Amino acid sequence: MYTKLFKILIFLALAVLISYPGNSFAFKSLTRDQLVYDAIEFCPAELKEYLRNNLATVSAGMHFKERHRRNPYSIDPYDTELVYQHLIKDLKEGRYDEFNTAHAFGVLACFLAETISPDNYKTPAHLIPEQVKYDGYQQVDPVGVKSHITNLVKNYRIPCRQKMKREITDQLYNIAVNEIVDYWVSAWEASGYQSGIFARAGQEISHKNLVLNFKVIG
Repeated sequence: MYTKLFKILIFLALAVLISYPGNSFAFKSLTRDQLVYDAIEFCPAELKEYLRNNLATVSAGMHFKERHRRNPYSIDPYDTELVYQHLIKDLKEGRYDEFNTAHAFGVLACFLAETISPDNYKTPAHLIPEQVKYDGYQQVDPVGVKSHITNLVKNYRIPCRQKMKREITDQLYNIAVNEIVDYWVSAWEASGYQSGIFARAGQEISHKNLVLNFKVIG
């Protein structure tokens, strides 16, 4: 009887893992969520309100890779331009409140994060730094996205791949947050929407007492 019960429990556990593939990416999922939270915090007031009101949808978009993974480097960095242009198009056409628009903000963030660092880091503690600093808004010209992505690949993705040193992962996280903010704000403003009051360059977010899976960062 106990053997049969044990087999049933094992079967149910496997079924849950198969049904919810994101669970196997629990640590990395936490890192992605934190990237979204931090990027929203650095966004100007009007855009920040929109993203906070659609947080669940934006976060779902950030997990695009987990739902469409084929190999560790399955996302093409240059597809970021397609996502960016499509988001601008939807905003310009007044699809402000549609699910796909808010979701596209998250997908764009996912592509940027993967462009900068596609590595599957083992723990969020190793990737989320104690401090994140906003470097100020840098507008992304819709015409120059390809060259901008090329620079991200050359400066971060290639030289930093599979490097686990804390100073490297801290840098990549900071770069990712700031790039996400720049692309979000640029898409928002290119569509004719007002951003509101901008965050101050040099503003910081502290993760010193951030709790992830019952572990304190810092």
